Amino acid sequence: MALIPAVVDQVGDTPVIAAGGIADGRGLAAALALGASAGWLGTRFLASEEATIHKEYQKRVLTSSENDTVYLDNLFDGGWPEAPHRVIRNSTVDTWEKAGCPSPSMRPREGEVEARSQSGGDILRYACVSPRQNTSGDIEALAMWAGQTAGTVRRVQPAAKIVREIMEETMRVISNLPTKIQLP
Repeated sequence: MALIPAVVDQVGDTPVIAAGGIADGRGLAAALALGASAGWLGTRFLASEEATIHKEYQKRVLTSSENDTVYLDNLFDGGWPEAPHRVIRNSTVDTWEKAGCPSPSMRPREGEVEARSQSGGDILRYACVSPRQNTSGDIEALAMWAGQTAGTVRRVQPAAKIVREIMEETMRVISNLPTKIQLP
């Protein structure tokens, strides 16, 4: 979040949405205090009742820590090349690292079917596809996108309750600041 003030200064009146590392009201209040107009939360909503991800994926989000995630330049890039991402470490990441982190087309077991989606068919190793509720096969080996806030949430809740709790906590934090900030 240290970049937020510099970005806000550069773009003038253009709204800035802070993304990454925000999972609660404290994080959102910090982003707002640094000049962002809003916050974008991703990983937090993987633990919502409405999330359509596989239960194993949701369980991994709830039980992981930031140290269980890994930032990658292009590992799960099948269908989305050169897109940096952060995922929960799994057997695919471990196998790739043990092989010396080879480039696409040289990776271990590349092109093998790992799972199947009822709606989308075969899911190949290194695909940029997350396991959904209707996915079967080696769920653990698939891309489980998650940020460094993975594990800061320990229970599944309705999305509306998540939003309400985040807003209440944000307001509490802001009201306790020595200098008040204005919400957009």
